[in-house]
Amino acid sequence: MLITTGTAPAGSAASCLRPTSGLLSAQRRNPDEALRLLTEVAGTSRSRDLAPAFEAFLSLTPEMRASLLTSVEVLDHQPTLGDLEGVLDRQLQLAVPRGKASAARELLEGWWWPRVCRALMSQPPGRIAIADLETKLEEVREWFRRDALPISFADAVPSDEEAAGYEAFRFVRQLQGVGIGRQRITNAKRDYYRAFAQRSQWLRDHLTLDDEVALFEATLTEEWEARFEAMCDDHADPTCEAATLQAAGAAIYRWVESEARFPFRGTDARFVCVGSYHMLADHLRVGWHRDFRTMFKDDDA
Repeated sequence: MLITTGTAPAGSAASCLRPTSGLLSAQRRNPDEALRLLTEVAGTSRSRDLAPAFEAFLSLTPEMRASLLTSVEVLDHQPTLGDLEGVLDRQLQLAVPRGKASAARELLEGWWWPRVCRALMSQPPGRIAIADLETKLEEVREWFRRDALPISFADAVPSDEEAAGYEAFRFVRQLQGVGIGRQRITNAKRDYYRAFAQRSQWLRDHLTLDDEVALFEATLTEEWEARFEAMCDDHADPTCEAATLQAAGAAIYRWVESEARFPFRGTDARFVCVGSYHMLADHLRVGWHRDFRTMFKDDDA
């Protein structure tokens, strides 16, 4: 398939190789006529630049030339990059609910472009199976059909610079305050990054309502509060050793890591729940250490 934003002139060899269906398919596909025209040009042209191509073409047997051109389709008059979004949106209008085409396109593009880049950069060049694309389209349709929130950042990872910048955030300081190890803190930064990016995208695409976010965070806070207050009751003695308080706070955070799974409008991705807890911890709305409010209130988050 040869794709171009230009338009093949009527009667040209390229116009004879258009697919049988398309934007300009009024002219019947005719590989035999394309073969005649190209053979004539290859034998009479005086172009030095194209001479090697003409020589290679004429070196083929007539049967091989015919077979080659039978396999070629010219897709001309294709949209420019500036027009492509509108074309895709119109195509996706048939697959998703009204008003969701642009959001569906962004989801599809977010999956497609990295796949294309990997395929082009690999040696030998890689391939993208049509079945993979069909599966992704079905996933996108399902997301919008059941009105669940689409997930775009499940595999996102913060850059080294972004991760280093999180060191000053309260949610990281809170984890350090109960003795959480470096690898788990790295995982926490990743979950925070993914949840923050995902929730921001939902907000930009007008997929969530303010009260919906507030209710979700209220659920997280209430579930944490029951466990936190029980821990405070068990360790109310002001003379509790620092190591004991650290261990108690670490146990609550372990519950967040391994058990706390509260869905957000049908979306049960782990990072949304865990990362949202870190977002709350960054604002001191939840915490792990018994005395987290006094320990970290002066941190410059």
